[in-house]
Amino acid sequence: MTIFRIASHLERFGHEVRFLVQNPTIHKSGAAALATINEYFQPFSGTVELFADCTPDAIGDALIATDRFTCYPVNAMQGFTRKFYFVQDYETAFYPAGAEALLTEATYYYDFDCLCAGDWLHRRMKDQFGRWSMSWPLAYDAEIYRPGAGLPKRHRNRIALYARYVTPRRAVELALMALAVLQKQGVDFEVDFFGWKLGRLNVDFPYRDHGVLTSDELARLYQTATIGVVFSATNHSLVNKEMMACGLPVIDLDLDSVRSIFPDNAMAFALPTPEGIAGQIKRLLEEPQERDRLSREGLAYVNNFSWERSARLVEAAIKDRVAYALQQGGGDG
Repeated sequence: MTIFRIASHLERFGHEVRFLVQNPTIHKSGAAALATINEYFQPFSGTVELFADCTPDAIGDALIATDRFTCYPVNAMQGFTRKFYFVQDYETAFYPAGAEALLTEATYYYDFDCLCAGDWLHRRMKDQFGRWSMSWPLAYDAEIYRPGAGLPKRHRNRIALYARYVTPRRAVELALMALAVLQKQGVDFEVDFFGWKLGRLNVDFPYRDHGVLTSDELARLYQTATIGVVFSATNHSLVNKEMMACGLPVIDLDLDSVRSIFPDNAMAFALPTPEGIAGQIKRLLEEPQERDRLSREGLAYVNNFSWERSARLVEAAIKDRVAYALQQGGGDG
């Protein structure tokens, strides 16, 4: 969604944007992929081209890789003034130590300029891999994610928990272990799981298994829950800011990847252990004044974010680096 959102904004800013989709597994034509982009993601009127064995014969000012798999064709393609890497996470950490992790890390040494989703990734690309790098913030849709007006008061003990367990970096197992600790302690709570269908759970506490919700359904959940719990063991999730924009107090893991983005006063940070997480959840459930404080501070923190501002930062970086390459007489084309 973030890739398509930024591309949609760049198109509205007046740029000609084109998608090249490597090794498609669902769509049989670029037109079909374009229809899916417009139906399920963001408005886009550019062209979409699918390719598998051979890299496309394409030219332009900027060519942007969007994950480690696309880095290989991007590195091979000529005909562009400058190449970029749209870095949304540190993908090396997605794999156990071995060939997959090493091949992923190798892509960070390619001569690409890095457009990073947040300061944690920006510092890593610049300091560890010596790349030219910039940072743009993940944002939220303020027309959807906002404090609820005319809704019932917030529940007193409902936990909205991002439970996308098929993505290991979401550390859902840690959250489930923390809930078991709370249950043993006799804490009164209910859980709204969302992000992926969990199926029947062997637990004693009340829960609702929402699965994948629409944006409007997510906003309603964030506007009525008591606290939000969302984890990421690598780069932070944009769910945090969407929750904050709805006035929901948020708990995330006490990791550098989170601390480097969120100020101390806007979020509750939990040690990445079952006991540490349980302690923060219990504290917030029992302290309404602290929930109110986090709600206010979270709202104030996210007030300055918008996808248009983030896209303008990406646009400026691309224009500056393309201009620099032209001044140096470089580029592939």
